[in-house]
Amino acid sequence: MRLPLGALSQLSLLVLFGSAGVLSRYGLDRAFLKLGSHFPWGTLTINIVGSFLAGVGYVLGVERGALPAELRTAVMVGFLGGFTTFSAFSLQAARLLEERHLGEAFLYLVVSPGLGLGACLLGLWLARS
Repeated sequence: MRLPLGALSQLSLLVLFGSAGVLSRYGLDRAFLKLGSHFPWGTLTINIVGSFLAGVGYVLGVERGALPAELRTAVMVGFLGGFTTFSAFSLQAARLLEERHLGEAFLYLVVSPGLGLGACLLGLWLARS
């Protein structure tokens, strides 16, 4: 099943879904900030929900073909990309595990967050000095 969309319409759909993801992230994060906790509950929730939605989107869109390619891209890249990029990390790691690429999965699960955190700390240090 394909949506009859031109390139401009596909881009518009991507922008629309991306905007919805960004606004959803912002709203959810603001709601959790009202709790007054120092723990990033909003981000944690966003990452978990986004990861769950990435799994559902993958099964429906790729494995079952229930979503047209344009809509799948709008949801997975647009909405989830705007909502959280952690969902992409989770899905990629899950696919490596499912496909029994255990060495690569372990490497990805350790190196990506480890180097990401290290790069963030380096950026903070460089920007502050």
